[in-house]
Amino acid sequence: MVQNTRQAEGLFITFEGAECSGKSTQTRLLAEWLREAGHEVLETRDPGGTRVGEELRHIVKHVCGEDAVCDESELLIFGASRAQLTRKIIMPCLSRGGVVLCDRFADSTTAYQGYGRGFDLALIAQINQLATCGRMPDLTILLDIDPETMQQRGQMRMETLFVQDRIEEESRRFHETVREGYLKIAETAGDRVKVIDGGGDQRIIQNQIREQVSHALERIQK
Repeated sequence: MVQNTRQAEGLFITFEGAECSGKSTQTRLLAEWLREAGHEVLETRDPGGTRVGEELRHIVKHVCGEDAVCDESELLIFGASRAQLTRKIIMPCLSRGGVVLCDRFADSTTAYQGYGRGFDLALIAQINQLATCGRMPDLTILLDIDPETMQQRGQMRMETLFVQDRIEEESRRFHETVREGYLKIAETAGDRVKVIDGGGDQRIIQNQIREQVSHALERIQK
């Protein structure tokens, strides 16, 4: 475990992947580990993380039927929530030398709205640039699962929580395209994106994540 030895620079880590890929669980486990090492840790999510963002999240994920947002509104809502989150929550924590763990960020919009919905990738890059102030994550953990596993987990969650999620209910082909998009992002992102099999044992996955985070902490503490 890398102990906290400096406060001059924060570390921004994002978790990406399909619905039900285990991002929330792995974020929680990583946060506990980092706090034990003495790090200030902020757990947040995108969309969400602020009062404005949480209201936007509810609209885009849970308002269905005739009142559901159109694809263009969906794209812009994600950008609006991200802009608020970046400026109000993420940047202040990083400026204090904290570690930010964010469940989804700009890569989600590229994968879902770009590859999944078919919006121009250059347009999405412009929206993300504006929303994030150009601050991309230092490390992105991509938990990769196949669409069949995602749908099985999603069905179990819906039966347990009785919550309808508009995006989870998209077609299998949509989620296959999103997965392909994520893997293309990983290919072009250099060392920032680490792909980890999200279908395995939670403890093994967490150990793999901690190894990557340890390397990232060592880099910023040099």
